[in-house]
Amino acid sequence: MSTSLTSPEHDDSLTKATSMASSSAPARTMSPIWVKAWLIARLLGGPLGALIVVLMITSGSIPTYTAFTVALAAVYAITILSLSLLAHWSGIWSIGHPALLAIGAYITAWGSSHDWRLEVTIALAMATCGVLGAFLGFAGSRFSVLYVALLTLAFTLVVAEVILVWKDVTNGDEGVSVVGFTWLFGQFYASDNTALAIVVAALGICIAVAELVRRTPLRMRLVAAKTHPIVARTVGISPEAQSATGFALSGAVAGLAGVMLGLVSGFVSPESFSLVLAINLIAATVLGGTGSLIGAVAGGAFLAWAPSIASDLSIDQPYLVGGLLILALIFLPDGVVPTIGRLLDRFTHWSERLRSAAVAGSTEAAEGVALPSGHGTAGSGRELLQVSGLGVRYGGLQAVDDASLTLARAEVLAMIGPNGAGKTTFVNALSGLTGDGKVDGTLTFDGHDLRRVRTTRRRAAGIGRTFQHAELFDELTIIENVLAVRRRISPADRVRAFALLEAVGLGEVAHRRPSELPFGLQKRADLARAIAESPALLILDEPFGGLDADERAILAGHIRRVRQEGTSVLIIDHVLEDLFSVADRVVAVDFGHTISTGTPDVVLQDPEVRRSYLGVIDGEAAPTAALPVGGEPVLTLAGVGHHYGGVQALRDIDLSIPRGSIVGIVGANGAGKSTLGRLLHGSMTPSSGERATHPVGDEPLRISLVPEGRALFKTLSVRENLEVSAYAMGIGGRKLATTLDEMAQRLPERVRTRMHISAGALSGGEQQLVAITRALMADPQVLILDEPALGLSPAMVQEVYRQITALAEQGITTILLDQSLPRALQTCSTVVVLRQGEVVATGSAVDEGFAARAEEAYFGEVGSSGPA
Repeated sequence: MSTSLTSPEHDDSLTKATSMASSSAPARTMSPIWVKAWLIARLLGGPLGALIVVLMITSGSIPTYTAFTVALAAVYAITILSLSLLAHWSGIWSIGHPALLAIGAYITAWGSSHDWRLEVTIALAMATCGVLGAFLGFAGSRFSVLYVALLTLAFTLVVAEVILVWKDVTNGDEGVSVVGFTWLFGQFYASDNTALAIVVAALGICIAVAELVRRTPLRMRLVAAKTHPIVARTVGISPEAQSATGFALSGAVAGLAGVMLGLVSGFVSPESFSLVLAINLIAATVLGGTGSLIGAVAGGAFLAWAPSIASDLSIDQPYLVGGLLILALIFLPDGVVPTIGRLLDRFTHWSERLRSAAVAGSTEAAEGVALPSGHGTAGSGRELLQVSGLGVRYGGLQAVDDASLTLARAEVLAMIGPNGAGKTTFVNALSGLTGDGKVDGTLTFDGHDLRRVRTTRRRAAGIGRTFQHAELFDELTIIENVLAVRRRISPADRVRAFALLEAVGLGEVAHRRPSELPFGLQKRADLARAIAESPALLILDEPFGGLDADERAILAGHIRRVRQEGTSVLIIDHVLEDLFSVADRVVAVDFGHTISTGTPDVVLQDPEVRRSYLGVIDGEAAPTAALPVGGEPVLTLAGVGHHYGGVQALRDIDLSIPRGSIVGIVGANGAGKSTLGRLLHGSMTPSSGERATHPVGDEPLRISLVPEGRALFKTLSVRENLEVSAYAMGIGGRKLATTLDEMAQRLPERVRTRMHISAGALSGGEQQLVAITRALMADPQVLILDEPALGLSPAMVQEVYRQITALAEQGITTILLDQSLPRALQTCSTVVVLRQGEVVATGSAVDEGFAARAEEAYFGEVGSSGPA
C-alpha cells in the first residue's frame, strides 16, 4: 500500500468536509512547533500551578485557615478527577467513591498509629482501592448504568457498615486520629504546612499523570469499549477488561485522595463518607465538566468553599449545591469549564489552528514513510478460509443452516442474498459476534480452528472487518480510531497511522471526530481501521451502501488495491453492479444456506438466485388488475429526497398514490423502501421536496403504518395491543368494545379465541395479522405495510395477502413495501421499483413487457465479468 488509495478528482466529499469545518477559521496558520509547545504546557500546567501554591503555603503567604481550605479543595479535586475521568472515559458513574475514599483514609490512620512510612501507606491504600475498583468494574461491566450505580451504592453501604462494626481498626462511630508520618524528607504531622503542601503537590502530579494517560492507547481503548462494545471486540478490545482497568485506576486515585484527606484533617470518622458526599461529588463533577482536568479543580474548589458560600448567602448547603446543579444541567449541560473553553475558542479559533498545525506536522513527518506492504499470499495452503456445514441458531430460529464456502488467499469473494438470508449472521460468526447463538460446523482460518479463538483475539489472528453503518468510536478522532487497535503506541506508530489515513484520503481530517465528517469519509475511516495491521482476511459489511457513484468508485479502487497487496476480502452488499465489478467469485445464500457459487455472471443468471431475490408467484391467488391504476390521488410526493446525516437514502422521488389502489414499492434490502414508507405515512419529514395529502371532505387523511418487524408490544396480550391503538385514537367505552369485536373477526380463529395471551406467544404469521388489525383500529383510509411477508411460511404469506386484497376491495388504499417483485406484480395495481434510493421503473402487470423491464431495473446493469 505504498501508493495512494484515493482519487483526487473524485474527492469532493473531503474538500467539502474540510472547508465546512474550517470556514470560520482565520487565514493565519500556526507552526507545527506550537502543537508540541501546547502539549508540553498542558502536561506541565498542573505541576507548575501546584508548585506555586506549595511555595505559598510553606512560606506562610497564605493564612492557615485558607491553606487548610486550599488543601481540602485539592483532596476533593483528586476525588472528582478519579470520578470524572471514570465517567468520561469508561461511562461508569460511581456512587462508591466515598467508600474508596474512606478505605484510603482509614488505612492512613492505621499506618500513622503503626509507624508506617508515608510512601508505604500511599502504596497500600492505592493498591487496596485499585483491587476493589477492578472488582466493581468487572462485576458491573455486564450491567447497565443504573445497575452499576446500584452496585456501587451497595458497596458504599457495606463499607459504611464494616466501619461501624470493625472497631478494633476504625474505632466505630467515634473515629480515629491521624498523627503524622515519616517520609523521604523527614517527619511531619497531620494538618501542618508540610502535610498541606504534600496534598497540593499530589493534585499536581495527578493532573500531569491524567494528561499523560489521555494521550495513550489506554484512554483510547477505554473510550472505544464504552462507545461501541461490540465493535471494540472486533479490534481486540475486551469491554469487561477495560471496565475493570478503568475502575481500578479510578479506585487507586480515590484511595490516594483518602490518604490526603487523612493528612489534611488529622481525624477520620464515618460521617465524613456518607451518601451526601457521593451526591456532592457527582454534582461537582457535572458542574466543573465531566472529563475536564481543570473542571475537576474547579469542582474541588467549589466543594471546599461551598459551606462558606452557603453561610454568606444564609442558605443550607444542599440547596446551594442542588440549585447550581439544576441550573448547570439546564443551561450548561457540558459543565462550566468546557462551556467557557468553547466560548473562548469561538473567538480565538485555537482548536482549528492546532488541528491545522498538527496536520501540517504529521504530513511532513509521514513523507516517505513506507506503509505495510500487505499480508502477502504466503501460508500453509492456497485456501485461507474454509467454512463447512456452518449453522447458527438463536432459540427456535435457524439463522444460518449448513452454509459452506472457501476463500482463497488474495481473492475477493462477494456474498449476496435477500434480506433475512443470513449474510450478516454468517460474517458475525467469522468475527465471533454471534452472542447467545449456538454455532455448529467447521470454521478453519489459515489452518486453525477459528471457533477456538476468542472474539477479542480474532483481530490478532488476522481478521479485520468494517460495518454497514461505519461504526466508528465517536468520541475519538479519526487517527485515534486507527491507533486504538494497538496496546502500545510509539511516535513511529502515529506517523504510520497518519500515512495510512493520507493513503485513503483522510489526512486533512485525521484530527477530527467522525461526527464532523460526511458518511462517505466515515466509510473510509472504517476501512482504514480495518486494514491498519494488514489483516489476512478483510470482511466488508455493505461497504457501498449509502455512497454516491463517485464514492463507490473510490471504494472499489481501495478494494482492488488491498487485494493486490495479498489480502483476501469477503464482501456482503446489495449494490450488485459495484459489488460484481470487484469480485472474483460470488456466493449466493438464502434462508441461511448456500444456493449458488461461481463467477458473477453465472451466479446472477442462476434461476434459484433470481427467485430468492424476486420471490415466487403464488399460482393460487388472482391478480388484482381490476383495481385503479390511475385517477384521483390520495397521496403525492414531488421531488422528495431524504438523508440521514451524510447518507442519501432517497433522491428526487415523484410518486402519486391513486385512491383505492394497491401500490407495490419493491426493491432489494437497502433500496430505501422503509424510508419512503415513513415519508408517505408522515411520521418522517423529507429533507427536500414536498409531500401532499388529498383527503375527501374536511377531515384529515387517516394513514396507518405497519412497520417491518410488526413492532407489537410482545409482553401485552392481543387484546391489549389492539386497545393501545384504540386509546391513541381516542376510542373508548362502548365504541371500544364494539370496535374490538369487529376487528377480532379479521383474526384467525386460533387467535380470536385466545385474545388474552401475549402477542409474543403467537407465530410470525399470526403476529403479522394482529399488527395489521391493530393498524385498522384507527379506521385508516390509507394502509402502509412494510415487508408484511418477511419470515413467514408460504401458507401464512397467502393468508396475509388475501387479507390485503380484501382490504383493497373495501376501498382502503394500500401501499406494500416488499422485496418480492413477482408477488407485487400479482397483487398490486401499480408497481414501483426502487433501487439505491431512486425510482427506476413504474408500471403494472397488465402492461406488456413491464415485468421484464421491472426485473432488469431491480438488479440494475451488472457487468458480466469479474474485477478489473
